[in-house]
Amino acid sequence: MNKYVKISSPFIFLLSLILILVFKTVPSGKLWKNYTVICVPVNTDDSTVVKAINDCGIKNAVFQSGQYLPIPLAENSVELSMLKLNYNNPEYSYFNKRNAMFFDKANAYRLYYIPSKYNSESSALIRQLKGQGIDCIKDSSAEYPWLLPLIGILLSAMLFIFSKNKIPFLCGSLIPLLYLYGNPFYPVATATCLTMLCIFFISNLWRRKNMIITLLSRYSIPAMLGVAFIAAFSSSLSSGFLFLIAFIGTGSALTACYFVEDYFRNKKAFVPVYIRSSKRVSLFAGKVFASMNIVTGAALLFIVLIFVTSTDTIKTPSGKILFPAKSHINDSNLPQFEDFYRLYWNVKTYPYKSLNENEGQKDIVQYSSFIENAENGIITEQINTLKYDSSFKKDVYDGIDNLQFDSVEKVMKSEGEDFCGGYTATSSYQINIFGIIMCFICLFILLFIYFSIIIRKGIRK
Repeated sequence: MNKYVKISSPFIFLLSLILILVFKTVPSGKLWKNYTVICVPVNTDDSTVVKAINDCGIKNAVFQSGQYLPIPLAENSVELSMLKLNYNNPEYSYFNKRNAMFFDKANAYRLYYIPSKYNSESSALIRQLKGQGIDCIKDSSAEYPWLLPLIGILLSAMLFIFSKNKIPFLCGSLIPLLYLYGNPFYPVATATCLTMLCIFFISNLWRRKNMIITLLSRYSIPAMLGVAFIAAFSSSLSSGFLFLIAFIGTGSALTACYFVEDYFRNKKAFVPVYIRSSKRVSLFAGKVFASMNIVTGAALLFIVLIFVTSTDTIKTPSGKILFPAKSHINDSNLPQFEDFYRLYWNVKTYPYKSLNENEGQKDIVQYSSFIENAENGIITEQINTLKYDSSFKKDVYDGIDNLQFDSVEKVMKSEGEDFCGGYTATSSYQINIFGIIMCFICLFILLFIYFSIIIRKGIRK
């Protein structure tokens, strides 16, 4: 059994390391993958903004006055004529939803979509517009919150100084620090504080008899791990599952460290053996108040930062504006691809629908066309069938790239076929109430351990 554990533990450690780095969740204030959004007050002259966009050398910008019919129709076609006659029908409401993409939810700002490759030009555009007295806002990627992983590294370094067995502590703390780097959110940061304290305990009882039993018998340690696990999930589902991977990876790192130590110990002529069991050794390596002050102080600092950074976000003008963007919940006022497919279907089939029967949203339309044989002059009837199915939708979706103007549909398509239109703010990370509660619970469990130590005067230091 030990043979398989020796072989598998390094691979599990490396796999965990790769998964955490590959699936990291770095906060960003950017609304669209391939576009930057510039917004100006709704009463701003549109031609002035468009001229400024062109003057800055920006190509393929998407704006309301540059939109045309997103369906390729001949100018004298029956489909186009029928569309003009029935433009205000509810089945063509997609056009109103399409226009909503160029305004914020409160209709206070008009939006312009600039391709991301013109990042420097968009900054020049803002300067030019502000120089003309136009108040404009740009959605931009939020700065990475370096304070969180930096505090985590400082916490680890200080516990490293106090730890009794430094190599196991170093091996065990590697993955939690990388996990915090890949998920720099406050509930994750406070969960990391509890995790680092547990690793500190493990390093102090390293290689002592019944180490695992002793750790589990101290109810505060399983409680800390449980609270840390819930705190990670309170940030997001992905952060929670990555915490589970980090937990497995940390266990594998400590296991690999154990066997590597064994390898070098067995090469020595004399190998010392610990006499005292883990029950008779201090979890804090004689540094009770110093280590608890460090960990509790780090958790408290993370909570203080929550309110400091949240206040900064509220003060940011763009943080108050709700922009159209890809969302988990669609908004009925914004266009969805299904709306676009239905519009395309209605325009294409309207001339062929029967006026004598109420067909509603029929997904199959048949119509006759008559073809004359060039050789014998015989005219034959041909039945044409139009079907609203996945093949039809795919053709419409693929045809977006062939539109002869910079359409808002191209912006939607840049997010993928699963685009779901909704409203969102530019703030990089929305802290939910559950996450804040879990941060306080992490702090309270540390304070509980801290005050328990103070009350128990006879604790071994």
